[in-house]
Amino acid sequence: MDGCKVKEIRIMQGISLSELSKLSGVSKSYLSIIERGIQKNPSIEIICKIAAALNVNVEKLISPNDEKYKHKEIDNEVLALALEFSQVDIDKEKVKKFKEFIELLK
Repeated sequence: MDGCKVKEIRIMQGISLSELSKLSGVSKSYLSIIERGIQKNPSIEIICKIAAALNVNVEKLISPNDEKYKHKEIDNEVLALALEFSQVDIDKEKVKKFKEFIELLK
């Protein structure tokens, strides 16, 4: 996730970091770390909270600025599955193995 996008959208909407924290339920310090690019990979749950607070879709926050990705859309079912994975106790290693398994099925 590009924290600069979060900051840009927040400022364009006239929302302070404190207000975004209250609206999203994400701590001000964590939001600051995201906006400064220190945390580049927050959980999908956090991304969804920020997107909802800014009233934008998740894709707007996580889509890369790179031109080669500009016309690719994020499948809502995949996004929902990622959110579901984030809410259950599945470690990243199991998710990686699941991904490898799916790749074998292609």
